[in-house]
Amino acid sequence: MSNESVTDVSADAFARKLAHARSLPWFRALYPRILEVQNLSDLHRLPVLAVEDEFGGGLFSALGDASHRAPGGGLTLTSGGSTGSCKQITHSWAFNAAIVHLGARMFGPADERPEVVINCLTAGEMQGAFQYASAIVQHVGARLLPAGSQMGVQRIAELIEAHKADALICTPSFAAALFNHVKVGVARLGSLKWLYYIGEPCSETLRDQLARDWPMLNIRSLGYSSTETGPIGFQCAYLKHGFYHLHADAMLLEVVDPLTLNAVAEEQTGEFLLTPLLPDHVPLLRYRIGDRGQILRTETKCACGSFLPVLALEGRIETSIKLGGALITQSQVLHVLRQLLPQLQATDVQVQIDRQSEGARMRLVLAEDTLTADTRSVIEDALQVEGQASALLRLPGVLGLEVKRLARQEFETTLAGKTPFFVTLEQTPALS
Repeated sequence: MSNESVTDVSADAFARKLAHARSLPWFRALYPRILEVQNLSDLHRLPVLAVEDEFGGGLFSALGDASHRAPGGGLTLTSGGSTGSCKQITHSWAFNAAIVHLGARMFGPADERPEVVINCLTAGEMQGAFQYASAIVQHVGARLLPAGSQMGVQRIAELIEAHKADALICTPSFAAALFNHVKVGVARLGSLKWLYYIGEPCSETLRDQLARDWPMLNIRSLGYSSTETGPIGFQCAYLKHGFYHLHADAMLLEVVDPLTLNAVAEEQTGEFLLTPLLPDHVPLLRYRIGDRGQILRTETKCACGSFLPVLALEGRIETSIKLGGALITQSQVLHVLRQLLPQLQATDVQVQIDRQSEGARMRLVLAEDTLTADTRSVIEDALQVEGQASALLRLPGVLGLEVKRLARQEFETTLAGKTPFFVTLEQTPALS
């Protein structure tokens, strides 16, 4: 598919999406300005859509409710909200069938295909990644071991050895736990040729460690996607970590300034707004996924044969959490810690908020390979007098701060197997 063909297909798909949106009376009531949108250049007239916003995510909730009521059924999934206010959306069965073809684009015509794939993503829990990955395995004609993420890494290792699995699909957090387990060695995992990750970025630390300790392992993303939008991009064998071919015939991507929401200049970094073009129960227009990056200018086709544009995924827009009435951001935490540990990366840290009946305690968990036990106590003492940290500790309801060293695989993870920067540990009520 040439650049011109991609542009034509994208324009036609957007026209159909726009016609569908304008044909729905309930959608016109939610988006009265949809009647002002005649083409792509008018899209900025519409509001930005998000699971969580200053209005409580009411617009997304209304779209989710409409998707549940749509005829023909579908697959209902939990959205990826990060503060506990997750919502559900139902994708049509036709949508779910169409995204498998997009996901399989990562396997080029000349690529060697895996033969036995073990899927260690979270099964159930209202998550769609496990089913999506399994469908891709079926599409490429490989044998599937549907292990899930709850069997325990030793049993997973036994399965890999017994079936000589040559490919593993999991989150980077799961991979870190598996490849660093003291009772799992080369004998158990020696058949693996490929690690396909999805759900969160694979840190440079983990990639370097796997390259050093497991040199036979090829590490690639299974794809860039979200629960709400479906596949966004794929990583061919010729793209480096963090780069993806945009599914431009199935996904419209705007790059905007995160504050003004105005489009940024070509090849400039900004926040991604997504408009899926595949037919589905409800139109998602200008969906705010929380990622930032840029679209690169490509004049020729990639070595893999694709003319699809390349996007660079550079990270997340600022994440935050409230504690004692104050808003704490990821950049604030890293700024304070980097005064003591200059080389610290976001993936080296997890902020755990232990909420109790009388208040909340803040726990800074640092990867044990980033500092010694002696350094831990020094950092804890220093934070007691550091300006921002000490001000936080004086807020009402803040019970204290501790610094803890843990192996990376012992960080708290979500049901989907992701390792968040901020995590809230709710106290379980005692049984009466």
